[in-house]
Amino acid sequence: MSSILVGASAFIPLLYFIFNGADPLGEDFPILLGLSLQVYIGFSAFMLVQSYETIFTERVAFGYAIFWASLGVCYLAGKSVLLPVALEIASFSTIIIYSGTEFGKKQIESLGSLLLASGISALFLSAWVFLPDNDPRGLFLLTIGLLVKSGFSGFHIWLPKVNEGGPSHALGSFAGALEIFPLLLFTRYVLPNWQDPFLYNILFPLAALGVFFGGITSFFHKDPKKALAYSSIESINFLWLCLATCGMFQSSTEPELKFLSNSFFILFFISLLHHSFSKTFQVFSIGLVARLRNSSSTDEMKGIGRYIGISPLWMGIGTFSYAVIPGTLGFVSEATYLFLNAKILDMPLGRSVFLLPAMIFIFFGIVLGGFTHIRLFLSLFLSFPDPNIALPEWNPIKRRWVLISVGSLAVMIVALPLLLPFILYLPNLAKYVDESLRQWIQSLAIVSGITVSFVVSLIGFRWAHRIKKRKYWDCGNGYFGPELSIPATVFSEPLRNSIGRYFLTKEGTSIVDQSVLNFFKRFLDFGENILKAEEHRDEEVSHYLAISSVFLITILAVLVMSDWGKF
Repeated sequence: MSSILVGASAFIPLLYFIFNGADPLGEDFPILLGLSLQVYIGFSAFMLVQSYETIFTERVAFGYAIFWASLGVCYLAGKSVLLPVALEIASFSTIIIYSGTEFGKKQIESLGSLLLASGISALFLSAWVFLPDNDPRGLFLLTIGLLVKSGFSGFHIWLPKVNEGGPSHALGSFAGALEIFPLLLFTRYVLPNWQDPFLYNILFPLAALGVFFGGITSFFHKDPKKALAYSSIESINFLWLCLATCGMFQSSTEPELKFLSNSFFILFFISLLHHSFSKTFQVFSIGLVARLRNSSSTDEMKGIGRYIGISPLWMGIGTFSYAVIPGTLGFVSEATYLFLNAKILDMPLGRSVFLLPAMIFIFFGIVLGGFTHIRLFLSLFLSFPDPNIALPEWNPIKRRWVLISVGSLAVMIVALPLLLPFILYLPNLAKYVDESLRQWIQSLAIVSGITVSFVVSLIGFRWAHRIKKRKYWDCGNGYFGPELSIPATVFSEPLRNSIGRYFLTKEGTSIVDQSVLNFFKRFLDFGENILKAEEHRDEEVSHYLAISSVFLITILAVLVMSDWGKF
């Protein structure tokens, strides 16, 4: 019953969308993609729940039923009051999803951060809903709400806290479905209706800084869940970067700029699929390792991934995608971005000078973000664990559910690069595909097909060289202990003093995030500090009245300023 309930809650919104007069292959294509992804990610997440939650499986399934149904309503609601209401219901349903694990400080902070971000976003979405259709302020407020909910650069403070304490099946659902929901709404409602490049000129440099900041912070972070959170910030900001580049030149009449706009629009959808499947794969697999070890230190989890009982080659497909290995979605995404940057370099200097400086920050963040996944994989899944570590009970039934969950995601990571040349013929995408870009995608599909065929042949026909006698580093005496394993910090520590110290403290806290939180704390404590500074306590009522009057006047001023377009 729980399987039917969760499946129906995820699938019914998609059926309603298709058979309710929408234009799924036209302007409503982003909605179709979002609803389709939530069905697939929902299936993978529920398979992991069968292994992850052993006591309160039915309760967690009920929470997922509310979550997927509410998220589906968010896609279907359009500009109606159902949008913020459904978003709040989806957010509060996570309390039931979290109930399968013991509530502690991290779990409470995770839920609080998620609900706070959703509440702030819902306020801006409500403003868009109640403003007239032709009011540009509505689109502006909608954009702010979507930026907050997606974890855009500067609005990302809540995302690492969410990842720190949530169960991995929930965090994977957030990464694969909830984080991309604002981007698809922006693509559907803002991008076609906001032609002024001013907004996109602001989003572009901020997104570039977000890619740079997220990649560096994730590389140096010692907590694997937080490292994945900052890696998500890097990926999400890259998606916003694609949309900003598309928006800047979408109304241009010059062929070169129009090519950039259309090509980055296609790259956005490719990279979104890469983020949705590859990031969810990583969160599921690495989050499960953190659950088995019950630790927040990567070095303490060294080799624990081997206890899952699934081949490291299979468990590394998400890492291979972020390592830009041919045959994966990440390879197609990053290679296409390099292709478009080469086109930018071929443009006259006056047109490319705006984009060239940002390329340095973007490439640096992308490379370090990819190395984050590589160092986690080498330490967690390839290293040898300490045999003295006590782990919770693990059995073949749990292993089978994990294999189905991550296997379903791995199939999409490998299959989509081969199917992309055919997907680009869809009516809503075909009009944006230049012939040179189409040939490039076809070439990548051929390379991916050759690579996948070669790897499958090695595994299927066992052409690999068989090692008859292993010789180890200590002159071949057969020592096979965990001391030979490499901790994850080996890769990041050599660069910490040169780069990492400017972004993370020795305790592993983000310096940028902590500075922002301290600023808000001082701002919120402003009234308390005023009262504490007073020496005479006999006039407390008058002081409270004075402070209330100041805030009342401020609110009235804001209301008057909000009506500037009506006078």
